[in-house]
Amino acid sequence: MPVTPEDLGLDNLADSIGRLQARKSKWQQALQKIAKGNGRAVESEQRKLKAELRKMALEEAESSAQDDLLMATPGVGQEANINTRDNILSGEFLEIGILTARSVCRISQGLKTGTGFLVGNGIVVTNYHVIKTKDEAKSSLFEFLFDDNSIGTPRSTEMYAADTEQFFWADKALDICFLSLQGVTDIKTFGWLPLLREEGKALIGDPTNIIQHPAAEKKRIVVHDSVFTLVENDTDADAFCWYSGDTNQGSSGSPVLNNRWEVLAVHHKAIPDTDVNGYVLDINGKKIAKERLDENNAQIRWLANEGIRVSRIVDKLEAQTFPDDPSYVEVRDDLLALWADPLVTDKARRASFVGMDKQL
Repeated sequence: MPVTPEDLGLDNLADSIGRLQARKSKWQQALQKIAKGNGRAVESEQRKLKAELRKMALEEAESSAQDDLLMATPGVGQEANINTRDNILSGEFLEIGILTARSVCRISQGLKTGTGFLVGNGIVVTNYHVIKTKDEAKSSLFEFLFDDNSIGTPRSTEMYAADTEQFFWADKALDICFLSLQGVTDIKTFGWLPLLREEGKALIGDPTNIIQHPAAEKKRIVVHDSVFTLVENDTDADAFCWYSGDTNQGSSGSPVLNNRWEVLAVHHKAIPDTDVNGYVLDINGKKIAKERLDENNAQIRWLANEGIRVSRIVDKLEAQTFPDDPSYVEVRDDLLALWADPLVTDKARRASFVGMDKQL
């Protein structure tokens, strides 16, 4: 019997597989352009304009804030004469990455694990399929600084529990869950990753970084062979985007970031190649018998990762009314106001920097 996505332990994949299969030719064209260094040729003119305007605004803001802590220096992500992107990054890229990673946590519910990250005011975001209900949230453990720690002063993992009385919102359609953690004052020492509504944070062919806890492991970061491969506006897939980069079970809920360490999407699915009958294919395009899978002789062909776009998450959160929990409205509004602050990214990094200094 051929293997199906369900046999891989991958539930609720039909919609994701359908979305990518429906635009597979466009996705393949994008990969071909990316391989030639010209992925942006597949982008819409509207999105390219938004990206250019955003880049100009950031450069102006950074040039007038040279004394600010760890603001990405002008030049990060600018276009150059070689292909369409300049791959020379500021040295602060590495420093900011360290601060960014502190906001990411492993989520554990017994043997089931996922990834989440702080977005501000003691609130973590992850996937709906990681945490669906308040009861699941209350039975989950949120572990920060679960890192390899072989250099310098040893650091202990810090663990937190959910506080669903303060805030909880789960959306099945977007595969998103927001929840508050206990110990909000302490949790701020990890900084946070603001969800910035505006588009233009990445274009097709741009590098992406993924911070995650794959297979329940300590924190892992993907920066190689990870590229933003496809996005569409005003289609049935408007809320989603696709990218390469390695993930594994347990990576669900990871932040997908650009080279400025801004969140582009929340990772939620890896998509295998399938035939017209929905059977999983191997790297040679052949169906996989369950015996081959059980014997570990099959190499599944994974097409892409799919994430939920930050701009669409913010829009959906803003539209919520919370009739059963009116106190959530104030928490939600505070979050939206925080993300709208022009200095929010700098403030988040400062909080992480101060917290790291205290923990060293």
